[in-house]
Formats: sequence, C-alpha cells, structure tokens
Amino acid sequence: MSNATVRPGPGAPRDWRFPRSVEHVTQAGMRVILLPMPSRPIASIQMLFGGGAAGERPEESGLSALLARLLTEGTEHHDADGLIEAGELLGASIGAESGWESLTVGAGAPVSRLAGVFDLMAEITLTPRIPEADVERLKALRLAAIKQAHASPRSRAVDALSAALYAPEAAYSRPFAGTADGVARLTRDQIVARHQEILRTGTPTLVLAGDIDADAAFASIEASRLSEISAGGGTWGRGEPDRAASALITPIAAPLVKVLDRPGSVQSEIRIGRIGRSRLDANHHAALVYAEIIGGLFGSRLNRVLREEKGYTYGAGARFDLRRGRGPFMAGTAVETGVTAPALAEARRQLATMQSALPTDEELTEARDYLCGTFPLRFGTATPVASMAAALTVLGLSPDEPDHFRERVAAVDRAAIALIADELAASAEKIVIVGDAAAITGPLEAEGFTVQVEAESAASA
Repeated sequence: MSNATVRPGPGAPRDWRFPRSVEHVTQAGMRVILLPMPSRPIASIQMLFGGGAAGERPEESGLSALLARLLTEGTEHHDADGLIEAGELLGASIGAESGWESLTVGAGAPVSRLAGVFDLMAEITLTPRIPEADVERLKALRLAAIKQAHASPRSRAVDALSAALYAPEAAYSRPFAGTADGVARLTRDQIVARHQEILRTGTPTLVLAGDIDADAAFASIEASRLSEISAGGGTWGRGEPDRAASALITPIAAPLVKVLDRPGSVQSEIRIGRIGRSRLDANHHAALVYAEIIGGLFGSRLNRVLREEKGYTYGAGARFDLRRGRGPFMAGTAVETGVTAPALAEARRQLATMQSALPTDEELTEARDYLCGTFPLRFGTATPVASMAAALTVLGLSPDEPDHFRERVAAVDRAAIALIADELAASAEKIVIVGDAAAITGPLEAEGFTVQVEAESAASA
C-alpha cells in the first residue's frame, strides 16, 4: 500500500468585506467616517486636511512636510515634551505627517480614551506655536536627511529619475518632503501662512477605525475641541489633479542614459522610468496586474531573467506609483559594475516583451491570485483600515471601494494588459544609472546608448 499523499490545492477565496463605514457631519461641517471593528480595542484616528506636496511650487518645496513636523513641536498649552507626556497618559501615540495630497494629524489610542485624544489632536491642529528656533532646527535636520539620502545610490537614482521624467515646475519632479534648495529657503512666515490656509480653506475629514460605538463617538467629537474645526469648503490639494505631473519632458530619438558618477563604485543602480497612471484611472487594477507580471512577483519577467537566468543581480522589480496625478512607473535593479550595460539592455528587452508577448495563462493567474489572496491580509488591525479609508477619502473615492478590489483584479484579461503596455510604451522613457562613469560609459555606448555623465559634485549641488 502506497503512503504517498496528494498535496492539496488552493481553496476558493473566502468572502471578505471591508468594514462598513458610518458617517456623521459635525455642526461645524467636518465629515466623520467611522469604521467599526469589533474586538479591536486600539483605535486609529486620522484627521485629514488638503495641502500636500502636489500643490507646492518649486520655491516652497518641502513646506507641507515641514509644517506637519512642526505641529507636534509644541502648542499654546504644551511644549514638545509635554505633548508626548499628555499622549502617554492617554496611552496614545500622536503625530502628524504630510503626503502628496494631504496633511494628516493622526493617533493610535485605546478606545476608552478617545475623548482626551480628540482634544489633544485639536490642540495640535489649532494652536501650534511654530517658534523660529524650531523652524531652523527642523530645517537643518531635513537638510541633513537630504544629504544622507544623496549618499545612498538607490535614493539618488530614484530622485534623479523623477527629475528626468517631469519638468522642473511639476511637483512630481521633486521628493515630496522637499529638495535642499527648497527647504533652505523656507521661512517661518511661509509655514504659518500655510497652516492658516489649510485651516481656512481645507476640507477636514476625521477617519476612525476600531471597536468604537458610533453614537458615543459622534457625541464625544461634538463635545471636544474638534468641534471648533470647521469645513472651509475648499478641495483636496491646491490645483487640478494633473498639475503635479504637468509639463512632461518630451522624448528624444536615441536611448539616453544619464549616469550619475560615483567613482570607484563596485555596483550600479539602474532605474528605467516612464510616466505611469493615476490611481483615479479606471484601469488601475490592470496596472497592478501588469506590474506583478513584469516586476512584482519573484517569478516576474525581470527577476526571472536578470536574476535566475543571467545571474546579473540579487533582484529586479518594477511598479507603478499610483497617485492622484499620473505618477511614475519605475523598473530597477542593482548590478555589479562590469555587467551594467548588458543588464540594462536585457531589462529594456524584458520590459518591451509586454507588448510583443502578452501574458500567458499561468502569468495572469499567478498575478491575479497573488493580488486577490494577499489583499484582505492587510486589514487585520485598525491602523491599515483607517489608512485605506483616509487614502480613498483624499482621492474622492468611496470607503467601500476595497470591496470590489478582488473582483476587478480577477476580471483583468490580456486585452487590459495590452492597453496598459501600449499606453506605457507611448510615454517617454528615461534611464538613470548611479555608478562609476569611467567603467560603464564605454560599454553602454557599445550597446547603442547615448550617455550623459553628471559629475558627483554637480549632482550634489
């Protein structure tokens, strides 16, 4: 009698739904979105305002990020240490951050302590001190972080590729936390003015997730200092969705490789980019499947060929950065200096296969199954649920959007992938390499690339 057993195959996906939202509008006009999650005693609270980096002009680059950092440096009633202590007494962690489209004051706290957390969040939002000394100190910290990022070949390559893909006046050409020139020019008056602008014209939304009773929470919000925050009637961000990605660089005839010289480097960081898609695009689910097939999964085309077949790298990947405007599509890898040219040529060949060789049944199934299977696993606690609802709110999408994710991913077919591939190929390709220019320029030119070298001193200016 054989002892052999048959390995079980995957089962059918279980039914899953994103937590149902309950909404309320305060007397002052602030929208509240509550996502009840039984048995989650630690709540996540996020208060959203328009005013992210997508609306910044070049001369105010980093303004929103610096304002967010300053909000927790002291208020009319607490200095920075006092704010930390007040939060700890509530069992809460409270902070603020800025992204492309919004500024967020957030907290994680026991459900039983929400009333006190609401008051503390309102204090941070309404009455920050923003002293000149803290402005200069945090500017110095940010400038040091920018310098440190420049020392990382990976960060340097990503920033340089963004700058190559978008025109200088487009916000997406810069890191959302600011450039060295922009941060150095910022003044306290600008920061205070941005804070007042956000309070006056923003559209605040409060998102809560956890084991929270809706009626009690809404009553607590009305009784707290949050009731002093009124809806200004503005829209998210400052300007139209495409402003951040406007004035795209036009393509040139020959493949241009911009080499950021790093003399003596034993590796090259390679980045290949094009203008991608918006998260608001109805075909963004197809873009996600496309990205998994070409450079997301371990068995993706880029990783399979560059790592497994050629042995050029430990890993290669590609992804869309889906923002409100058309964010970038980037493919990248790090390789030993001596194989930089053939690795770049092979990476471009693999990217081109998405037009010439549509996905096989196996590739499609694997990518769709991976996305559908892992999606619900993100939302076991309150924080990712609140973060997802907040991200959807900023984009003007419904909080129940995640309910449709798996069915829409499962419906992606070859025709949808072909459309993504064709539209991506129509965008101007940009290539950036951080590496030893003296060692890689000749081989790159021999592969047919036009090479433009930027000296290390020029790149760090």
